[in-house]
Amino acid sequence: MCRTIAEPFLYSKIRMIWPEAQPDPPPPITQLLRTLVSRPQLAAYITNVHLDGKLYYLHNFRFRFPKLPVSGAELEELVAFIHGTGVPYSDLWIQELRQGTPDAFVALLLAQLSNVRYLYLAREFTRQTAIVGMVLRSAICEPVDYGLPDFRHLRDVSFLQPDGKDDARDKKVKNTRDILPFFYLPSVQRMSASIENPVEFIWPAAHLPVPSKLTLLELTVVREAYLGELLAVTRNLETLRWHWYYDFGVRDRVVTPIVDLDQIVAAISHARGTLTDLSLSAKCDLGGNDQLLPGIKTEGSFQGMVNFDMLRRLQVPWPFLVGFALDMTKRLQDVIPRNIEFLTITDDLRPQNDCRMVDEWPEWEWTNGDILGLLQSWLKDWTACTPHLRGITLLLSWICDYDEWSPRMRDQLRELGAHAGVQLELIELDVELF
Repeated sequence: MCRTIAEPFLYSKIRMIWPEAQPDPPPPITQLLRTLVSRPQLAAYITNVHLDGKLYYLHNFRFRFPKLPVSGAELEELVAFIHGTGVPYSDLWIQELRQGTPDAFVALLLAQLSNVRYLYLAREFTRQTAIVGMVLRSAICEPVDYGLPDFRHLRDVSFLQPDGKDDARDKKVKNTRDILPFFYLPSVQRMSASIENPVEFIWPAAHLPVPSKLTLLELTVVREAYLGELLAVTRNLETLRWHWYYDFGVRDRVVTPIVDLDQIVAAISHARGTLTDLSLSAKCDLGGNDQLLPGIKTEGSFQGMVNFDMLRRLQVPWPFLVGFALDMTKRLQDVIPRNIEFLTITDDLRPQNDCRMVDEWPEWEWTNGDILGLLQSWLKDWTACTPHLRGITLLLSWICDYDEWSPRMRDQLRELGAHAGVQLELIELDVELF
């Protein structure tokens, strides 16, 4: 009797973290799966799944995949379950299961989640995703019924990978087709995904997805060349967070050191009629055997953002607005959405082009005085171009010199805001140095 009462609560939330410390054992996902296969009614209680890990940041594990310790005897029931689905890739699935590949175990868990509403997968559980992708496509995108759940209740999805190259993975293998099925979910409202850039972008079903309930989307890894493909299917998107990233280790035909502002604006324009909150971030990093940060270049213009009339909140790197090279003829009012209420400007990409690696590309040339000057130029007549403006935040991570943003300069910033009648603040963030 007590077990009957307790089990719905005990199984409603599944949370497993692959520990960093050794010899701590890996998460008990095998034991959980054996229980669910033997008592399938328990899987119906699971509404919340969170699988994460910490091994990736250990140097040794960047060059190999972790494995789950398994024995043949404890896999018998799991193998029988896979055979029972009748999926055409069952032999591969079972082979990966016997090898202890986390991908195969996560796929087996997903294959039983008929009522899941929240799903978070990251790091150790997303480094290999081929089997997970096959299961998702079979369950969501294909017309054949394999008895898999259709995830009709899933509202909140996170499928994340760290920035940069995974040295254990084949660079040619992309996770794109493994994540795209989530866009076909009828109830999905919030999605965070690290979607890699394929050679060719193809949706995994015969028709385009219509995620009409999707209002919040957070994207990493995917670059501006394919950002528009994803945003084109969103009809009611209100919040978008997109992270631009580059290092030499991930460079290919799509991932280049060029920030294509025209392409970014064109991609985001797909959501212009509904988007109210946009957050853009950017980072370049050391990759491969690099000792110096690569050079980054902006091309095109952010001017098209002025016409995003629904946008109320915007966070954007300074170089996206005015580039890296000092040019006091540029005007912030020419690139800021006219109905903006709260603007956050970051110094993302300030560290780049170490020692002028690309001599013809500029380093960050803007001083705090230059930034203040462009703000003054805008705010002296801000009501004419951005009449709903309420606050501006400078969110800075790279204040390197003692004289930079000195107390006197910060006072000038506050005085500028007070005189204009707009809240103006500077927030300094602590960051880990390379």
